[in-house]
Amino acid sequence: MQMRNIVKYGRRGGIYTAIGLGAGVGAHVAFVLCGLAAIMAKSVTAFALIKYVGAAYLIYIGIKALKAKPDTTQIPNAQALTNYENISAFKAFQIGLWTNVLNPKAVVFFTAIFTQFIAPNSSSSTLVLYGLTSVAIEILWFSSLAIILTVPVVRHTFRRLQHWIERICGGLLLALGVRLALSKYIKDQAKSA
Repeated sequence: MQMRNIVKYGRRGGIYTAIGLGAGVGAHVAFVLCGLAAIMAKSVTAFALIKYVGAAYLIYIGIKALKAKPDTTQIPNAQALTNYENISAFKAFQIGLWTNVLNPKAVVFFTAIFTQFIAPNSSSSTLVLYGLTSVAIEILWFSSLAIILTVPVVRHTFRRLQHWIERICGGLLLALGVRLALSKYIKDQAKSA
């Protein structure tokens, strides 16, 4: 998702998406640290609801990206390197936020990670430090990606391949969404074989 947004919306859009991704991680960290992850992991209905909403969102984004068309506008080369579609900071943030918040496997991931490091008697400051570290790593990694992928030489290469990149990302998102939606079915089939 982040690479697609960088290619389409540029550095600014990519950085705001990264901040949204970090906020999504923050939401999962808060769920885990407040004990909600344990409830969701044990509630088949709650987990399934989040899983199917997340899968539907990935499928929707994937189908939308699969429809990407080549850029046929004749823009001078220097201008083409800095020409991106417009997106508001809030919209880019929302895309990142919902991408992470609607990822049901993140709940399981953060539960598994934090239970390795947090004891029942861990101090509040330790919990906050673990949470902020997770959020900071997410934002820094994806912001760095936005900066690197918008360097003119790199951008020039991506601009020529942009519609293919969007289609590939769309196909991957669609496949991930379908796999997520069918994950219980796939596991059940593997057990019965």
